[in-house]
Amino acid sequence: MSKGYQCILHIHTVADEATIKEILVSYEKNEKGEIVEKQKPQFAKSFNRIICRIQTRIPIPLEKSDTMPQLGRFTLRDEGRTIAVGKVLKYKPAGTVGTGPAAGSKKEETKADGGVKPAASQSTKQDLVFDLDTGETVTKEEY
Repeated sequence: MSKGYQCILHIHTVADEATIKEILVSYEKNEKGEIVEKQKPQFAKSFNRIICRIQTRIPIPLEKSDTMPQLGRFTLRDEGRTIAVGKVLKYKPAGTVGTGPAAGSKKEETKADGGVKPAASQSTKQDLVFDLDTGETVTKEEY
C-alpha cells in the first residue's frame, strides 16, 4: 500500500471509493522482533501498522473510535479481498448541514417591547431550544 492507492472503504453501511492520501507513520517488526517506527514511509508492507490519511469521494458520517468504538471501525477492500482493518483516530469535518441558524450565531433578536438586543454569546451557558414552528433557536427561558 502506498500514497495514491485506491480501494473500497467499508464503514457502517457505506461502501465508497477511497484514496490513501498520505502515510504518516509505519510500525513494523525487524528480524529481532522489535517494533521499528518509520516516519513518512513511501509504502507499507503486509502486517505493518500504519497511521495514514484517507480521502473519500463524498463525505461519510463517522465517529472517532475513542468516542464511540462501533462507529469508528472500518475495512479497506480491493478486488474482493480485505487488505486492511482500522479505526478512525481523527477526521476533518465536512461542514455544517442544515438550513436554520446555528446556535450562538451573531444574529440579533427582537424583544417583545420592540427593542433590539444582541444574541446570547457562546460564553454563557444556557439551555437552547429549537422552535420547529418558527425555525429559530431561543433560550429555554424565552421558550
